[in-house]
Amino acid sequence: MFSLSETEDRKIMMEVGSWLWKLSLIFHIVSNAIFLGITFVFTIGINEILIEKIAKRYLKISFILVLITGISGILLLSILSMSGMDDLTSNPIGQSVLVMLFGYSIVLFVISLALIYKGEEGRIYKRLFGIMFFNYLFVYIIQAYLTK
Repeated sequence: MFSLSETEDRKIMMEVGSWLWKLSLIFHIVSNAIFLGITFVFTIGINEILIEKIAKRYLKISFILVLITGISGILLLSILSMSGMDDLTSNPIGQSVLVMLFGYSIVLFVISLALIYKGEEGRIYKRLFGIMFFNYLFVYIIQAYLTK
């Protein structure tokens, strides 16, 4: 049959891992950016866009983006941990990963609350989007501080 040497196998595995990392990072950054943009618009938005029909539509889009962020983040973390990240609290990158996981959990909880909310009040949607926006902003500031 067809067999490769050990160094060729290793090169192929490194190339596949490299492509997985790049694609996961692209999906992660793009979905985060779009989600942050949507939450920013609804946080500072006027009351005409905060009606339930429009807010629910963008909440569903935001939920899909948060799921893409989570899946790509898990893939990125698994690739990162392949090199031997034993203790996430021992280095700044691990600490920023923990902060991102905590912030993601808060956003997932708040977006779930927003999806089950059945009301007409725009100010409730504005506050929920505001919590998500400022949470992400705070996580990015901490991440930039830890990994500078």
